[in-house]
Amino acid sequence: MSKEKEVINSRQFRDILICTIWPTAINYGSGILAREVGRDMWISGIISILTAIPFILITIHVGQNFPNKTIVQYSRELLGSVLGKILGLVLTIYFFLVASSSVSMYIHHLTDFLLPQTPFLVVTTLHVIVICYLVWKGPEVIARTAVIAFSMAIIFYLLVFMASLAEIDINRITPFFDSGVVPVFKASLKTNTFVGLPQIVITMLLPMVNDPKNTFRTAISGLFIGGFFLVFYFVVELMVMGPQVVALMRIASMDFVRSIQITQYLHRFESFMVALWYWSIMVQAGILTSCSLEAFMQTTAIKKKNLFIIIIFGLIMIILTYYMGHDRVLFLHLREYVWEYFALPIQFGVPLLIFFALAVKKQLHK
Repeated sequence: MSKEKEVINSRQFRDILICTIWPTAINYGSGILAREVGRDMWISGIISILTAIPFILITIHVGQNFPNKTIVQYSRELLGSVLGKILGLVLTIYFFLVASSSVSMYIHHLTDFLLPQTPFLVVTTLHVIVICYLVWKGPEVIARTAVIAFSMAIIFYLLVFMASLAEIDINRITPFFDSGVVPVFKASLKTNTFVGLPQIVITMLLPMVNDPKNTFRTAISGLFIGGFFLVFYFVVELMVMGPQVVALMRIASMDFVRSIQITQYLHRFESFMVALWYWSIMVQAGILTSCSLEAFMQTTAIKKKNLFIIIIFGLIMIILTYYMGHDRVLFLHLREYVWEYFALPIQFGVPLLIFFALAVKKQLHK
């Protein structure tokens, strides 16, 4: 990612990809999908995971043709200097917006359920300071944090499963394709706005991975583990609460966690669950902000990361997150009805663009 040659191993690479999939998907994704296809939302999740596989293959294949280069760097060779810089700016904005969206979702959790009297701007500022610290320390530190986040995620899901056993009713997820085949496939596009992050993040992280030969296997394992977390949560949430209840809620995941208990003595353990979940969403926001900063630096030919740029990025993120996230109705509308028209062309279009550009270049070379 940077020519200072920061290195992450395969396990860290896998865990970063896992953290880019599940934390925001279970947060806002379940309510959005339940309103689209009800009890079939978990099927849409499976379809989205399978859809992401060929695009991950494409991005890794193209990246391996340009060792030690990110997509911003090799796109200039494939598309030309002008189009390459345009793509770099588009990716800078994309990563930054997704990071701000991730921050907004976390702040909604805290201010709506745990810290209702704390101003939105105060919590946002504190969280962004943590994100900026991770970016300053670099992707290696974020990668090591992702390993911890993955362990916390496993504990999170074990607790969810244990606490939900008494309330599970399998009839709440049947019959399959109750909403129809076409609506379920159409709803999978909304899921792709969450699940499709790894295929773009890989284009920035690939030069850092110390085992490039096994990158595809590692990436696919990360996709499947993150996808399993997502689908498992959707299924359990549906079997406990039912599709009608999930569809009524803006942040169904938090209401779900608040409704379950491990023992008759421990009724309210949502604060502990949020603490486990926080590690993954912190890594997600951190790696996305880091990718945005790196894309910006490579597009503008800034050679060295410095604290001033990170502070500017942090201030912009605080302002953007506040105006985008403090109005819950506006944020939900943007995420549910607008975001897919910006995200999907990048998540699917960029890998296809660079793949065809590479194919044309090879043919011309021959």
